[in-house]
Amino acid sequence: MDNMIEAFIGQEGGDGLGLIWLLLPLLCCMLSMGGRGERPVGTSRERDNFYTTQEIEEAFGVVEERINKWRFEAKERSDDQGGIVSTIRSFLGRGAPPERFQEKDKEPPRLISLNDATGQVYFEFTEVSDGGTVVTATYGSQLKDRVAKLKADMPLKIPATPIGLNCPSCGKPVQKDFELCPYCGEKLIKE
Repeated sequence: MDNMIEAFIGQEGGDGLGLIWLLLPLLCCMLSMGGRGERPVGTSRERDNFYTTQEIEEAFGVVEERINKWRFEAKERSDDQGGIVSTIRSFLGRGAPPERFQEKDKEPPRLISLNDATGQVYFEFTEVSDGGTVVTATYGSQLKDRVAKLKADMPLKIPATPIGLNCPSCGKPVQKDFELCPYCGEKLIKE
């Protein structure tokens, strides 16, 4: 391989300019992907609903704290990745990549909306009258692992399954005394 590169440079007069022109398309492709190891935007959107035993303010605080952790980790990762990609980005005038998980809208304790390289991210909170909160997360499929870990860290409560009573929205079994479905947050029809 080294002989091939030396031969190429030798054909171009030994100045190495030909090698730069050969590598330029590759560098441009790397820069267009953000240089951060991100997958391209434009993937599918996911929506996940889950019921937690926490009150709405507490659930809001837990999600807000986790988003701040995601933001900090993303910042650390971009700071560590310096090197040639950031040098080329600054040389081409593209500057630093945009920060991840930037707050777009926040209405405590009902909504957190974020801008991200993966698209819009929403967390909506619905208070359940008998206690607890239904959290609805809408996000790009690249964030599925992060949301799954968030969900796993929250105290969840799944009701016992009665026979013959299902939510009209999602079809999952619910208890007779529930006013909201713990899976999708839909208001249940009372007979």
